[in-house]
Amino acid sequence: MNILQAIKDRNLFRPFLGEDLDSWMPWLTALRALYGLPIRSRKGKDLIRQCTGRDPGELPESGFNAALFLVGRRSGKSRIAAVIGTYEALFAGHEERLAKGETGLIPVVSPTRYQSGIVWKYISALFETPLLQKEVVDKRDRERVMVLRNGLEIRILTGDWRTVRGPSVVCAILDELCFFGVTEESKVRSDTELVRALKPSLLTTKGKLIGISSKYARKGWAFQQWRRYHGSNTEFPTYSPKWRSLVWDTDSKTMNPTLSRKEIDHALEEDPAAAKSEYLGEWRDDVAEFVPRSLIEGLAAPGRKELMPRSGKLYSAFVDLSGGRADDAALAIGHRQEAVNGKEAKTVIDFVITWGAPFNPHAIIGEMVQELKRFRINRVTGDNYSAEFTKSGFEGHGIHYEKSDKPKSELYRELLPILCSGGMELLENEKLISQLAGLERRTRSGGKDIIDHPNGGKDDLANTVAGLATVATKPKIRVGAF
Repeated sequence: MNILQAIKDRNLFRPFLGEDLDSWMPWLTALRALYGLPIRSRKGKDLIRQCTGRDPGELPESGFNAALFLVGRRSGKSRIAAVIGTYEALFAGHEERLAKGETGLIPVVSPTRYQSGIVWKYISALFETPLLQKEVVDKRDRERVMVLRNGLEIRILTGDWRTVRGPSVVCAILDELCFFGVTEESKVRSDTELVRALKPSLLTTKGKLIGISSKYARKGWAFQQWRRYHGSNTEFPTYSPKWRSLVWDTDSKTMNPTLSRKEIDHALEEDPAAAKSEYLGEWRDDVAEFVPRSLIEGLAAPGRKELMPRSGKLYSAFVDLSGGRADDAALAIGHRQEAVNGKEAKTVIDFVITWGAPFNPHAIIGEMVQELKRFRINRVTGDNYSAEFTKSGFEGHGIHYEKSDKPKSELYRELLPILCSGGMELLENEKLISQLAGLERRTRSGGKDIIDHPNGGKDDLANTVAGLATVATKPKIRVGAF
């Protein structure tokens, strides 16, 4: 049974997608291309040309083992992800290629727990028909795991590359692929790292790798796949084989004709750059990577989590303290290592710590003071947006507090040449490295760039390190130095 037959069968997937399949026809054409099913209608062939940039006559009859669907919001992509995952689990015959006692896994990986919950509900709804209910041996909603009678498992995962290593993956579905690593909740550093972790598991099973996402920034695996395999691109004219991956690229309304044009126009009025990415299928030109992760990792001292206070060192500190409701609090302590024996001067990060929201800011100030006194620090600089209570809180503990005269973006701009020149020695702290690597440069009207964390992300620890880089290079006067 092919996937279109399963979709049209009222005992299988038809109740999930509804009686009227007309609005799903663009997706049915896309699935024909994915699975190598005949495309005979002129309308279907025109859609293939529009969305792949290729001649439909060149589609491989065997279909594809790798596909990337770059489609806009509200296009039905998460529902289709659930359909593909369920079909692969039930009707693709993967159980026949597994050894005795071997469990085949269909992971549906999403960048956030909220997104994972959406896909899990869709998959659960697919199995509500009496015929499919009989195929479920065990269903654990809390863990979002479904064990089927044929021995395969469907498992919903919130992006973490460590959870996809090991099992025999027979089909991997990556939902909202372009947004891995964008939010701090997503433990996957990037879509590139996630795909790299999955590929070995798919090699032995010859399983499919399916990415479905709205577009975001011009970076990562998804962007590189689009550059290489979408027919409209001419950057790789000799790249072979050109049909190694299916790349389907179009806007929301093409895939969901029922979507309101008025709703899209309203989104364009509110935020043109975001709406063009979310609904019109355009890469965001106003978002760029601040600094490569590989560069940041190269600045981290292997295995070093912190350095103990040492006599004779002059330490500096920078804090980022919010009101305690939503944003985290962070503290960074470091010292300036002057040039010696031909080695360049650099700022060394000795200690970093964060406190997750919500918290009592007065209690956190007390904990920060303990760390400052441990390093014999009696003054601290804080974020430009710090409230007045921060100053009074520190000074109540005998610590002089000074508000930074530079906004966050300016601190990051000054940090960039320091990082690129190797002028900083970082700790091997995953949260710090991820926050620095996740920073984005966004172009705003007037041409001035803003450097900040992505929507839904955090940069409290990165902000303290950037601030510390500025503070540590200021000349210091040692009292009693005469």
